[in-house]
Amino acid sequence: MTKPCNDRCYVKKIAATVCLCALVMAGCSRQKPPARRFEIRGEIVGVDKPGHMIILKHHTIPGYMQAMTMGFEVKDDWVFDVAKPGDQVRGTLVVQGGRSWLEGLVIAEEPKRDANLPPTGALRTPGPGEAVPDFALVDQDGKKLTLQQYRGKTLLLTFIYTRCPLPDYCPLMSKNFATIAAKLPGDAALRDSVRLLSISIDPEYDKPAVLRRYAQEYVGRNSEALKRWRLASGAPQEVRKVATFFGLSYWKDSGQIIHALVTAVVDPQGKVYKVYRGNDWQPTDVLDDIKEMKGA
Repeated sequence: MTKPCNDRCYVKKIAATVCLCALVMAGCSRQKPPARRFEIRGEIVGVDKPGHMIILKHHTIPGYMQAMTMGFEVKDDWVFDVAKPGDQVRGTLVVQGGRSWLEGLVIAEEPKRDANLPPTGALRTPGPGEAVPDFALVDQDGKKLTLQQYRGKTLLLTFIYTRCPLPDYCPLMSKNFATIAAKLPGDAALRDSVRLLSISIDPEYDKPAVLRRYAQEYVGRNSEALKRWRLASGAPQEVRKVATFFGLSYWKDSGQIIHALVTAVVDPQGKVYKVYRGNDWQPTDVLDDIKEMKGA
């Protein structure tokens, strides 16, 4: 026979129900935010097939963004077999959390080509084992920085600019770098042998003081992280030289810098180990690749 439920029993049932609701809500909170979709139209001004991105001069996106030129991730491989600068496109911009991409693209060939658009296809991604040319930059503390200073260390290098408005471009790269810089002190295999460098492609604006404030936005005043992660820029020709070697093109348009994304691992001998194009890589991916290179 089932015993009648007393006051203590009711309290236990209520507590169990509350716990169950809390677990359900916690599980829901870990779900991805709902995706928003917007119609997008514009003209292709650049194609980055290795990075799975197109640079699009798009019209105003009602309810989301003014007309501008910027890069977008495209997941469909076929797009890169047919898309070229000057083509007109329409499709859907999907925004979910801090990520965005284009889908459902329709491409119409445009016979006229603007002679002022930057050339495409001229840059190449360096292969493993290629020696990285030396460079002379200035870091966030106003100190000279060269590749030679990293000899004997594994260098993780990327390109950003501090005024970049797109959350899944420079801010994502900097967030990933801050995550790696914070993990290194606790990793005995890597903490003394890995360094990070973010190179700004906006040297006119990103002076040392600007870069220092920008770094502190991501790591606060974490001196351990900033010992391992430097941000630098320098003479425009020096920045361009490094970017060109790693296959990164960039140019200014209506006050913005239009660019793709390139991140690279340079081995202790100053040679390319691996290049990541785009923003799909995760901090754990890079750390695993570095450990594999080191045999750790």
